[in-house]
Amino acid sequence: MSRLNEMEALVEVVETGSFTEAAKRLRLSPSAISKLISRLEDRLGTRLLQRTTRKIALTAEGRAYAEQVRGILAEIDAIETSVGGATAEPRGLLRVNVAHGFGMSQIVPAIPDFIARYPQVDVRLTFTDHFVDLLAEGDDIAIRLGESRDEYLIARKLADYTRMICGAPAYFERYGIPKTPADLANHRAVLSSNVDLLNTWPMRWPDGRRERITMKGHVISNSGDALYRLALDGMGLGYTADFLVYDDIAAGRLVEVLSDYLDRQVWPIYAVYPARKHLAAKVRAFVDFLVERFSPHPPWAQYHAQS
Repeated sequence: MSRLNEMEALVEVVETGSFTEAAKRLRLSPSAISKLISRLEDRLGTRLLQRTTRKIALTAEGRAYAEQVRGILAEIDAIETSVGGATAEPRGLLRVNVAHGFGMSQIVPAIPDFIARYPQVDVRLTFTDHFVDLLAEGDDIAIRLGESRDEYLIARKLADYTRMICGAPAYFERYGIPKTPADLANHRAVLSSNVDLLNTWPMRWPDGRRERITMKGHVISNSGDALYRLALDGMGLGYTADFLVYDDIAAGRLVEVLSDYLDRQVWPIYAVYPARKHLAAKVRAFVDFLVERFSPHPPWAQYHAQS
């Protein structure tokens, strides 16, 4: 049990970046946390943490040890959950990784409802617009846009999304409304520096002919959320995810164009998490909560049903 206490102390210090905050979580004194860490380092014969007056950082040995220990503690939680069955109360720190645009527009508004339902769970949200290795980063779950091909992860589908071409009324007042794909030669777009395909828009003519039109523009960004906000400000047309813009279109802040010509593509949204024999109650609760919230018809699907 003393070894388990040492492991828990180390993980909490790493997660919170503070002996004081770790002590609060474990309901111990900061001096008790310090003793547990020191005892662990003495037993292992190596330094795990570098302590300065400003911050706490893991040594290389500490990073390797903490990653393995985090997995061990997760397995212990999972075993206790499996023994407790359906009555086990979700609790503890839940680490969620999500793309910025989807996270800000859909996950952040959902968190208060989740916490109200499971008050013993704390949520740490990390926003990244690129692929992350869940095991290496120590996250419990990631929300991914597009297909998931990781063999060591379980993927549970939440919803589908597509993209729409839209612009602000102020933009159309200056440049007019494109009526056909050929008109796009006289228009500008907000461009992605992450995904080139988002800058070449797929079109289909009434005779079935398909082509991709390469757009030009004055602004380029690696953030989908930034491109969405720039489109709102009238800086150019956006080829934007429907989950970002459906409210704006309904309110008239954005106007969809070329819907009859856009060769619309559909991508899945998944909740992914490490494959383990037993799933921690906090992870299962969050995944079930998201499925309930977004399946079978997410909020943005209402726009397509009405348009």
